[in-house]
Amino acid sequence: MGTAYNYYGDLVTLVSSYELPGNTGLLKDGIRAAKRIILMGTGRSGDVADITLRFLRNIGFNNSYGPGEVPYILKKDDLLLAISGSGTSFYTLETARVAKNSGSTVAAITSNDKSPLATLSDLTIAIPGSSAMRNGVDYYSRQLTGFPFAVLTPLGTLFELRALLFSLSIIAGLQGKEISTTHSSLMDAIASYYPPKSYYEELYRLAPKPRSLTNPLGGRTVTIGEGLSGAVARFFTTRLRHCAKEKEERMVSYWLDKGTMSVSEGDMVLTISGSGGHIPTMLSEAGKRKGAKVVAITSFADSPLAKAADLVIHVPGRVNMNLKGLRASYFPSDPLLSVFELRSLFFLETFIYYLAIQEGITETDMKRVHSDFT
Repeated sequence: MGTAYNYYGDLVTLVSSYELPGNTGLLKDGIRAAKRIILMGTGRSGDVADITLRFLRNIGFNNSYGPGEVPYILKKDDLLLAISGSGTSFYTLETARVAKNSGSTVAAITSNDKSPLATLSDLTIAIPGSSAMRNGVDYYSRQLTGFPFAVLTPLGTLFELRALLFSLSIIAGLQGKEISTTHSSLMDAIASYYPPKSYYEELYRLAPKPRSLTNPLGGRTVTIGEGLSGAVARFFTTRLRHCAKEKEERMVSYWLDKGTMSVSEGDMVLTISGSGGHIPTMLSEAGKRKGAKVVAITSFADSPLAKAADLVIHVPGRVNMNLKGLRASYFPSDPLLSVFELRSLFFLETFIYYLAIQEGITETDMKRVHSDFT
């Protein structure tokens, strides 16, 4: 993991270097048999659950519910699909216990098959992730003992990315496609893109630095995206917030977060839009008029969004769909049409690694800023 040139490829290799669980067919059958499907997760695992929910609805599973809309009463014909790398996330675990007591079927996607969540589940899909805090050894300690200064997948990143790709493969399986073949095709499509080093350098140059006693007026990053691009933006927002040392705070917001989302000179608007048109472009142009720098991640370098941007990160893969009534970005029914978003996600995950190296941010620092409630 020497230079920014190979961060992306290293991450692809790491995420793909495990065998899909052998009981995936049981999960697919359970989804088909359930009268209602409830997906549960918190933090970025919650984002994985929400993405899976939207794909399920797109392929006809309309009695599906996400983390923010769990029914008040769970029933015996329900399937609760709980996603938690640790298997100990409080809200997810308590919801699973309620579901179990009501007679619902509980399925868990977790990296800890000995966890409380796995123990109470009827079906456990074990997806390996990084060990918690690398057994308590942070970046600085690893440097002294011969470990790399930084890791490519801090906190739960490895589990979250693997769980996302696994879930998309299950969606394909529900449509009659081979799960393992879809998973391989998705990984191959992600791997065939290779972002240049300049993208990391230029994005870091524009990104506002954390606020601190010596930099009390540090700027804000606002991420914008709709549909699946919006889900990628939320993934990035969460992890970028974690990138701060003790007594620092990195100001990062998703554009739909509650509260005032005003930008000004010194701020950055990062917009993810494969088409480079529609509402995300108008929002970006509004930010630029207020003095913020605009970074566009798009498949089309001649799009309105690209023309308005101070930095264009070209990520091929978006297929424009001429659908009547389509307002903006959306979730496709075929996971293989999500290549733009997945490549963008992997690029942004490796940018976090690049930023951590530049600023000497440790995994311990990230853990300090991590939510106490997920």
